[in-house]
Amino acid sequence: MQRGHIMTAATPPDQMNARQFGILVLLALMWGMSFLFIEVAVGAVAPIWVVATRTATGSVVLYTIVRLRGRRLPRDLATWCHLGVLGLVNNAIPWTAIAFAQQSLPSGLAALLMAFVPTSTLVLSVLIGAERLSARRIVSLTTAFAGVAIIVVEDLTDMSRLTAILALIGATLMYATAAVYAKHFLSGNQRPLVIATGQVLCTAVMTIPAGLVFAPLPPAAAWTVPVVGSIMVLGVVSTGLAYLLFYILIEGTGATNASMVTYLIPVVAVISGAIVLGERLGLSAIAGGALVVAGIALSQRTPPASAVEQIEYEPR
Repeated sequence: MQRGHIMTAATPPDQMNARQFGILVLLALMWGMSFLFIEVAVGAVAPIWVVATRTATGSVVLYTIVRLRGRRLPRDLATWCHLGVLGLVNNAIPWTAIAFAQQSLPSGLAALLMAFVPTSTLVLSVLIGAERLSARRIVSLTTAFAGVAIIVVEDLTDMSRLTAILALIGATLMYATAAVYAKHFLSGNQRPLVIATGQVLCTAVMTIPAGLVFAPLPPAAAWTVPVVGSIMVLGVVSTGLAYLLFYILIEGTGATNASMVTYLIPVVAVISGAIVLGERLGLSAIAGGALVVAGIALSQRTPPASAVEQIEYEPR
């Protein structure tokens, strides 16, 4: 929500059983704690290399999962072109922006700001005419924007933190653009897990050469056990296994219930950052984050207008 967007056929929401609820909590832990692992990695490795190494690892895991589930990657050039666009807009740019921002911001604050993704998606959908504004959605947008304003207001005089905040907001807009693009060009054409695998693979293919051009290869001394471990967790768990759990959850309980993970991710990120890294967020950040999540809740109470539901996630 690593935040990306998966398009899946709408499934009538069912009541969660204990197993499905456990998967939901585990998924929230995987994606919520990813902000913590990014924070550790960017302390020693350039943001572009964090993205390149995690996607290289994640693509191997995802491809293995796809083959074990009896699927194949697309074979036509048109689909791969679309996957390349998604890899750039949904992974390479926003994930690099998030890693860059976390050089200046605590992981919990980054997660609170990234919770703005559903709101950015709604705004873009309204602007292009794909969604209509209802009174409830107007209230939800106002609530979410107020939350971001409260979070940002304390950092308006700190240029490094303000730049990082703007990078995160830009990342939410990238996710929104990717969601609209995927819905238009790929919805219903491929299995969601295949789409995720293809776009993560494309991201690795793009970011590895970009890292070689724009950032020096990190020296051997930078690859400490905590750094390597964090990147491996980001690739194997947050980018690989989490996708599998997400699709299992959707198949079992419906896309609407699976989207509840959106509310849990920032909570997990804030708590894990406080416990492991000793981060302490101010009252304004907590209050603003609560308003952003409240805005999400209000917007998602409106039934989807089409046969396709959009699920936002943050695979970090």
